[in-house]
Amino acid sequence: MTKDNANLRYVIDSFHSKALEGNPLGTTADRDINIYLPPGYYDDEEKRYPVIYFLHGYGGHNHSWNMAAKDSDDGSDYWNLLPKKILKEIDVDRLVDFDKLDDLITQGELAPFIFIQPDGSLHAPHKDGALDFKRKQMLKGSFYVNSPHTGNYRDYITNDLIEYIDNKYRTISDRHHRAIMGGSMGGYGTLNLAVHHPEKFIAAVSLSPGDLGARRLYQVKLRVPLIERIFGEKLSIKIGDSTMDDILDTIDLIMPGDSRINYDMNKLIRENPDSFKKVHLSLSCDLDDEFKLAEGVVRLHDTLSELNIPHEYDLSRDPKAALTPHGLGIGYRVIPGMKFCLKYFK
Repeated sequence: MTKDNANLRYVIDSFHSKALEGNPLGTTADRDINIYLPPGYYDDEEKRYPVIYFLHGYGGHNHSWNMAAKDSDDGSDYWNLLPKKILKEIDVDRLVDFDKLDDLITQGELAPFIFIQPDGSLHAPHKDGALDFKRKQMLKGSFYVNSPHTGNYRDYITNDLIEYIDNKYRTISDRHHRAIMGGSMGGYGTLNLAVHHPEKFIAAVSLSPGDLGARRLYQVKLRVPLIERIFGEKLSIKIGDSTMDDILDTIDLIMPGDSRINYDMNKLIRENPDSFKKVHLSLSCDLDDEFKLAEGVVRLHDTLSELNIPHEYDLSRDPKAALTPHGLGIGYRVIPGMKFCLKYFK
């Protein structure tokens, strides 16, 4: 197995989603997909591969992918922009990009698989017009739900995207060789897709999932130590408040008023208790998560345990994630999450 054809294996594809046609926001149904094809993909045209779908977090979009090649302009890997003094506090070796994924597969630490990152943004701008670290427009997120107010983003993934990928790429196109994982908003999306469509996935890895059933979200004062270290306390507070304000504005847009209870994951699991008895589940979060998501993960763990649903559970404090327990808490768990998915593929 060689690390050749990387320029052909790191693909930005696009397709048209019928599920997003005519959505209430009038945003595009033409969506980009970030696709990683493993080393050896072009060596044997008969060989097929399992697939892991990864759902990005809030603020991600088709020009800010969670994972990309080192030299990509569209990755959300901001670590190399940090001052060296701060970078020393981060365990960069535990983070992953396409180049590292190539190495892990070539060295035999991971079995080959196809890795798919869809665009889960609403393509609606941040309410304050905020820009990210690379001066790109930040966009609102869909939370990967079907909503009469924003569009059918769950169907876009489970119906349209999976069909497109299976038809165009050499996948093993059954649930026993397909997994879903994601972080933050994507961690919630992972649970949402799996609880509604256990027939699609054999495994689900939810990293620091958003807790849409928590009224306490409205009381969260977001403070990210990394942002404060770089920009100072005053600007850090402004960025944190603006971020939470936009997230809450988006939640109210997607699920206004009393409809929000219908998206509470604990309620959905209780209504569909057999779903995660069919899908192997891994659930994790850093105890110091800045969005206060650890408490919601405990609630999910308690609900799953009460219903006797087997699941892997990791709620811990990582000193190497102290600069941003949410972002690094997710980033450090991506490779272990991949390994979790791979062990359940037949």
